[in-house]
Amino acid sequence: MRRNARQQRSETRSIQTNIQIVLTLSGVVLLAAGLLLAASGGSVGGTFSSVTDSWDGTQSTDDESDGVDSNPDQSTADDGDGDTETSDSNSGDESDGTGSDSGDTGKTDESDSTDSDGSDGDDSGADNNDGDDGDADGSDDGSNDSETDGGDGSDGTNDDETHTLTAVVEDGDGDPVDDATVEVDAFGFAEDSTVDNDGEAEFDLEDGNYTVTASADGTETEEDVEIDGDDDTVTLTIEQDDTDDGMHTLTAVVEDEDGDPIENATVEVEKPWFDSSTKSTDDGGEAEFDLEDDTYNVIASADGTETEEDVEIDGDDNTVTLTLVED
Repeated sequence: MRRNARQQRSETRSIQTNIQIVLTLSGVVLLAAGLLLAASGGSVGGTFSSVTDSWDGTQSTDDESDGVDSNPDQSTADDGDGDTETSDSNSGDESDGTGSDSGDTGKTDESDSTDSDGSDGDDSGADNNDGDDGDADGSDDGSNDSETDGGDGSDGTNDDETHTLTAVVEDGDGDPVDDATVEVDAFGFAEDSTVDNDGEAEFDLEDGNYTVTASADGTETEEDVEIDGDDDTVTLTIEQDDTDDGMHTLTAVVEDEDGDPIENATVEVEKPWFDSSTKSTDDGGEAEFDLEDDTYNVIASADGTETEEDVEIDGDDNTVTLTLVED
């Protein structure tokens, strides 16, 4: 029976050795595959951990098998033929054999431990690589988030921000038109306002394109304006309706030598081939005539005294002063 037990232990050690060789080769193959995966950015930590756990489980099972085998040998030795000395001697031999076996097993375990530790180290390295990958991923995510936040920030902050558009309305001479109305229109949205004494009107607008229209006295003008992140000013010039009907006002002022107005003086305006026009002065010594552009002879008379002046009408109203001096 001892011979059978020894043979059984030998077979067990042979099986264990074969299993360890297979596991070692498998570990080497998986380690090589893990290194390749780590080089390509993959993580093999989970794979090596699984292999290590399986390896440790196999060794534990083998150790338990050795324990079971040795105990029956001892029982057999104790329960032998009753020959104590022989049993002791054989037990000693058996112990020696067992010790030798244990030594072998210890070496194997040490080898296993070394391999396992190496594998763990590799796993750790793989894990570190995974961490590096994680850091890289984090950096990438941070960069993307930063860029995305930057783009939105221009679009989100600026979308609700308004800017002041100042519309200045003036006439052809550059003077402000204080009775003008200004309208701002964009895609069907219209807002209007009346200018102040300086001919200005202000509007709070978001970025965009607008049409600004100014109108006064039946005349209007418009300008296209773009608001783009800043306040802006637009000047609109309204050309007053200067339709000329060809008639202008001549005001004749009649006064005495002291400069006092003469009331009820007679003023006559004449020109060649023109029907003369005659009027009396008012209490201010004035008389008005609507005349076409031309040269006229203006005659004033009162109390037997008379004086005259030549006057030219040329596109504008005119005033002439006639002084009557008593003889």
